[in-house]
Amino acid sequence: MMVGKHVAALVLVLGFASAPVFAGSDKAATEVAAAPVAAAAGQNLFARPLTLRGKLGDAQIEMHLQLKPDPTEGIQGTYTIAGQSTKILLAGESENTDVIMEESINGKDVSGEWAGQLVGNTFSGTWSTTDDAVTKPFVLTVLTAKSAK
Repeated sequence: MMVGKHVAALVLVLGFASAPVFAGSDKAATEVAAAPVAAAAGQNLFARPLTLRGKLGDAQIEMHLQLKPDPTEGIQGTYTIAGQSTKILLAGESENTDVIMEESINGKDVSGEWAGQLVGNTFSGTWSTTDDAVTKPFVLTVLTAKSAK
């Protein structure tokens, strides 16, 4: 199970650029082949870039999400914690209302995982470290163009 997480993490962090490397692995090839279908189903949620604000545990955050340049590859974005300037990178996919993303502080290694649902204007779920040792709930609200100012 842990190996599967790391394969999926690598594929997401590299933006599917490494997909041919895993072509020999049936599981990885299946995951890569299924990714465009899952991404296509979630495109309506991200038809336009989204700005969200809310809580990750006790921290106030602002998140920006959008489709990748090739929408079949899923979604990408960043988030910042209030009072900090570091942008944490996000990459993932969505299917129906389900959104799964991985984050990277340094742009190479996965530092956390997001699993939630975007229903209406609310994105909520659980953030966890890659080893699941720490988990935090999150609830974010999609800002309208008027409230984002």
